[in-house]
Amino acid sequence: MRVSGPLRKADPGEALLARARVKRAQIRELYFYRQEISENAARYQEKAPKGRIKLVLPYDGDQYFSRQARRDIGHARRPPAEAMIGHLVLTGFEHANLDGLLDEGPTHGSVPIKVRILDLADPGEPDPLVADRSACIISHNYVPDTHHFKVDPVDVDAWLRDPDDAGFSPIDVDRDFDRKRLQIMRQVGFLPELRLHMTVRLVIPREQATAARAKVRQVFISWPTHTSLRALRLKVGVMNHPIRYNPRREGLEWSDITMEPEADPGAGDLLTFASPQMILVIPQPGELYQETSLSGQVKVTVNRLLSGLDARLYDATGTLRGQPQVARQSLVSTKFELTLDDAFARRTLSPHQQLHFDEVIPAETRIDDVMMALKNLGFRADDPWPDQGPEKRWLYAERPEGPDLLQLVLYVEGKQHKSRRQRTVPGGMTYRTELDSGELRIYAYGRLARSSRPVVREMNALRVALRERFDRLPARR
Repeated sequence: MRVSGPLRKADPGEALLARARVKRAQIRELYFYRQEISENAARYQEKAPKGRIKLVLPYDGDQYFSRQARRDIGHARRPPAEAMIGHLVLTGFEHANLDGLLDEGPTHGSVPIKVRILDLADPGEPDPLVADRSACIISHNYVPDTHHFKVDPVDVDAWLRDPDDAGFSPIDVDRDFDRKRLQIMRQVGFLPELRLHMTVRLVIPREQATAARAKVRQVFISWPTHTSLRALRLKVGVMNHPIRYNPRREGLEWSDITMEPEADPGAGDLLTFASPQMILVIPQPGELYQETSLSGQVKVTVNRLLSGLDARLYDATGTLRGQPQVARQSLVSTKFELTLDDAFARRTLSPHQQLHFDEVIPAETRIDDVMMALKNLGFRADDPWPDQGPEKRWLYAERPEGPDLLQLVLYVEGKQHKSRRQRTVPGGMTYRTELDSGELRIYAYGRLARSSRPVVREMNALRVALRERFDRLPARR
C-alpha cells in the first residue's frame, strides 16, 4: 500500500532540522604555568586556563551543507534565523564550567549545533547557502578547572655541564661495549664549551594515556646577545636538531620534539611522558657568566583534554558521525627561569682515573675484591654483565652524597701473560722459572653534582684498598 500526502510544514516554534554536517570539530584547552629552576625551585599557575569548542560548516552545496540540507530549509514557512544540524554530546564535563552551554531536558549533556541561515538570494542570483563562498564558524568558550590536578602537568628540568673530550656516557653500555670501552680508556682533556641540558615531562591521568600522543611543540630561550647559529648546536637524543634565532623575541627557538611514555610503574593514577634529552652546545659561553638567569618558555601539546572532557558528534537525525572525528588538544605553556648561579653550582662534574696493578692475574676473585672494596666504602655495587669474564668487566657503584648521588662506573680490563724469574745460587748455578702472571687496569669514571672532590677522594680510597689486597697475592712475591 502506498500512501502519499503533502509534506508537513515546520512549526515556527520548533527548531528547524537540516541534514548537514560540520567539516571540522575541535576542542582545545590552554593551561599557563610558571616555573623557577633553582636551589629554591617553585612552580605555580600563571593565569586561569581557557577552553574553546570550535565547529566549522562550509556552505558548499555538496559534502557538508548539501542540496538535501537546502531543501530542508526550503520546507520552512519562512526563512529561519538558524537551523539545528546536530548535537555535540559531552562526557566528563565535571571539571569545566559548561552548565550554561549544555542543553536542558532529555538531551542534557549535549551542545546543540545551530548554524546561521544566510539571507536567501533573489531569483536569478546564486544561493548563498550552496554557493561555496562562505562558512559558518560556531565557537563556545569555557574555563577548565585545575583543582583536580594532583601535580602540575608539565615539568621543565634544565642544568649545565662542563664536558670533557672523552665523550663517555654510562648510558647504553650494553649496546656497544667496544665503543664505550674506548671512550672510558681515553686520556681526558676538558673542552672549552658549555652544554645546557633540558628535559620536559608531561603527567596525565592513566585513563587518558592509551594512544595519547604528546610532543614539545616549541622551546624558546632568551639569549643575552645576538649570535650566529654556526656557533651553536642542538642535539636531541643522539641526533642534531634544527635551531633558529628569533630577532623579534631575542632568543633561540626549536620545535616538534616527540615525547615518549616513561616506564609504567604499574601503580598510581598518573603516567609520565618525557622528551629526549635536549642538549644545547655553547662553544663560547662567556656571555652567560655575565647573566644572572636565563628565561624561556616551553609549549607542550597532547591529544587529550586535561579537564577530562570528551565529545562525540551526532547529526540532525541522531546518528553518531564517524567523520569528522572531534579533535581534542591540550596545550600547556610553561614560562621558566633558570638561575645561572645555582645552575653553575649544581653542574655535574665527571673526574676520571686509571688504576694499574701489575703482576695481578685477572680472575673472578679479583672482581670480587673490587666489589668488596666498593661495598666497604659504602657503595651499592652492581655487576650487570658477569658473563663478560674478568678481562672485560663493567661495574657500577653509587651512594648518596648529601642531597645528591655519587656514581662510579668502572671498566676492569685484565691481561694474562707468563713471567720468567731467574735466581743464581752460590757456585754459579742459575735457576729459571716460568710463572703465570698478569696485569689489571681499572678505568674509573665518576659523576657528582656541585663538587668533584668527593669523587676523587673515593677513587683514591678505592686505589689504596685494592693495593692493600693485591699486594698480598702470590703473583707479587
